[in-house]
Amino acid sequence: MRTDDGQVWHHAPMKSVRTALRVFEEVAARQPVGLSELSRALDVPKASVQRALASLADAGWLRHDVNRPGQWVVTARFSVLADASPAVISARDAARPVLDGLRRRLGAPVGLFVLDGDRMVVLAGPEGTRTVRSVEASLGPLPVHVSAAGRAILARLPADTTAEILQRVLPDHTDPETVSRLTDQLEQARRRGFAVVAGEYQEDLGAVGAAVLDADGAPVAALAVMAPLARLEGSGTDVLGRAVLAAAREVSGEVSRAVGAPAPVR
Repeated sequence: MRTDDGQVWHHAPMKSVRTALRVFEEVAARQPVGLSELSRALDVPKASVQRALASLADAGWLRHDVNRPGQWVVTARFSVLADASPAVISARDAARPVLDGLRRRLGAPVGLFVLDGDRMVVLAGPEGTRTVRSVEASLGPLPVHVSAAGRAILARLPADTTAEILQRVLPDHTDPETVSRLTDQLEQARRRGFAVVAGEYQEDLGAVGAAVLDADGAPVAALAVMAPLARLEGSGTDVLGRAVLAAAREVSGEVSRAVGAPAPVR
């Protein structure tokens, strides 16, 4: 088909978009659901459905059900965006170019996370960066207290709110030493401006995160960079920490400007 100016317009990309939208809607209606069931319900070849599933997963809209191999579910990203405050939307928009630059400078996967209940949800990340999403896809959304982004947010919340969240997420049998260590880590995050986890969610992986603040200094999201544990040794933690903190401050400034108020001085 040719347009009025003689350019060739291709049907294939639009067909792929329509298929992806249909797959997303069907997963949302039937979740958890597998490839064969989706193919039958949509009357679409498995190969086409599989491509759509892969694209939607890579973009962060779908993930495998961690308790049911081969089954797909909608991520929390959709509900988070549907109910997102203007500050969260501004953080997402401002973070995209910042994240891309941060990834290039550090040579490591990065992402913007928001708190959804007691877990962290990936809201944005540079195109082509799959490590952040693959962790969530294989292990589920990261619990707030073992996520660098989550700890960065906990460190900036009012003390009573943080205590309430920790009371919910920590198992009843958690020993006092673990609680004390976590409390110390959150206090250290408050002082340094960035939080660290090392092998606590995935044994060979560490992360460093810093909160994105609104004009009142309240955390609305957090940036985090993931790296092998070896990269956190020596001065590695401080190098990553300073970089992610600077990036978070840049996004915080954009969020504050977007809502018409000056950024808080930190």
